[in-house]
Amino acid sequence: MSNQAEIIQKIEALRKSRVITYITSDRNPPVNAQIHPDTIPYFYEQLKGIGKVSNIDLYIYSLGGDIMAPWRLVNLIREYCDKFSVLIPYKAHSAATLIALGADEIVMCPLGELSPIDPSIGTSFNPPHPDNPNEQKVPIGVEDVFGYINLAKDKMGIKNPSDMVRVLDKLVERIHPLAIGGIYRSHALIRLLAKNLLSLHMKGKEDGSKADKMADYLAEKLYYHSYLISRAEAPKLGLKVINPDSDLENLMWDLFVAYKQEMNLGEPFDPMKLIPPDKAENTVVQSLAFVESTRQRFICSKELRIFKIPQPPPNPPGIGIQERVLGWQEVLKENK
Repeated sequence: MSNQAEIIQKIEALRKSRVITYITSDRNPPVNAQIHPDTIPYFYEQLKGIGKVSNIDLYIYSLGGDIMAPWRLVNLIREYCDKFSVLIPYKAHSAATLIALGADEIVMCPLGELSPIDPSIGTSFNPPHPDNPNEQKVPIGVEDVFGYINLAKDKMGIKNPSDMVRVLDKLVERIHPLAIGGIYRSHALIRLLAKNLLSLHMKGKEDGSKADKMADYLAEKLYYHSYLISRAEAPKLGLKVINPDSDLENLMWDLFVAYKQEMNLGEPFDPMKLIPPDKAENTVVQSLAFVESTRQRFICSKELRIFKIPQPPPNPPGIGIQERVLGWQEVLKENK
């Protein structure tokens, strides 16, 4: 049993629940990871083994990812429990915040963070990146586009339809019209997803009105995607937030530290440090994400071949990286 599984077992005893963890790497490329729909089958494997129980806790650490994954994941988990809770030791941003919206309660440590849910979209119609125009597109923040339009209307006082047409013409000069269409759809979709997730546990007429306001606030009223919502602020938005007692708080933090040590969470990726001084190259496997319970451990990883590229003196050697995604593997299966 992994160190993490031992801590999970202790949390389950305190919470009288079954715990599944979902951890995605917060490091820079090529060892970053995001919440993604490809994780859903591994949650299903976990839930199938656990069976229908009273309480399931999802312990999550992530900077976010695909906004379509939370709705499917939360609905799947709720099929296997009467009460669904999310445990947040530290960062649960963007799509991870969406997952939390679908929970009956959110247990947050002092460092626990939620974030706005306004997405950025990436399509083939996005504008090219100025530094790498042939290979990279610039992601478009949905609320940035609406912010530009609202700036023209509300702050600059542009009301005349023909003047607004010129404002939109300037926008279309930089962003393809089909990308702008995608922005409008994402603007509507993120609110729909948030409201649907909240409606899973906010079922009254008054709750429906609160859910609408909460969705609009998280999607638009915080103005900046990197704004962080603490556990003191989250209840003011209408979320049911629980502060853990000292025993649970310590266990939640110990579990985060265990994953941090295994995945080097929060540390910049420096390939040169992975090549021994007396070698010209090295092959390493890096952990990208975990879905774990006391009975099963699924890990997504990537193999990196890192090699030095000689440069004329006095320049230091360059660095090359060849990547091979190993995907999801079950690396621990006990007591099934």
